[in-house]
Amino acid sequence: MKTVFLLNLKSSMKDMYLLFWSILMPFAAIIALRIFLPNYSGDYIEGIVAVSVFFYSFMTTAFIALSQRKRGVYNLLHATPLPLWKYIVSVSSSWSVIAIILSYIVLLFALVINQLKFSINVLLYMTPIILIASLSFVFLSFFISSLVKNEGHLSMTANVLMIPMLLCSNAFFTMEKAPDFIQYISLVNPFEWFLNGIKAAFLNNFSLWGESVLLLLGCLALTLIISLKTFKYSDQ
Repeated sequence: MKTVFLLNLKSSMKDMYLLFWSILMPFAAIIALRIFLPNYSGDYIEGIVAVSVFFYSFMTTAFIALSQRKRGVYNLLHATPLPLWKYIVSVSSSWSVIAIILSYIVLLFALVINQLKFSINVLLYMTPIILIASLSFVFLSFFISSLVKNEGHLSMTANVLMIPMLLCSNAFFTMEKAPDFIQYISLVNPFEWFLNGIKAAFLNNFSLWGESVLLLLGCLALTLIISLKTFKYSDQ
């Protein structure tokens, strides 16, 4: 497992999807908010960090998983004694480590641009939230990638799931005045749980933080089971 983890970590760091979706886009959003909404730009830091992690651990990893399956990488697992669950956990863990590093980079950039103060306690409480949530999203990406056969279908399928999760959250606007059914979706939205955990870390709200951890752990267990049950070694 350690070898798989390290090899995947090294190769993933070179991925261009990583650079675009999880670094350049959040940086552009932070700069744009600072220029056009300077009085409110600091209020969107948690949302931008959460979206950055979400895009990488779900969208980017889904494309990587599909690419590896199409190249026949997963067929090689039949020739190894490594159980499937160990492979998925190893690979997912390496991607989660990258997600954590990305969140630190985006957070630091946002703090510098907005000239905000920062406490190390935020990182201490934010890190486990990002680890659990990113693992859940990576497991979900394995499931999504197993449903499609090409990148076009994957992009459409992922967006069908991602867009409602982003819109039915408090990432960039409040759900207080949203219709009742939208608020209900928000309550069962894993991305909203993730976002609440990050906000709780910034606010030192330990009860909300603990609630988010428990909900995300449940999501983690469910998505792991789904990824194992639906895993496809090839398109054949």
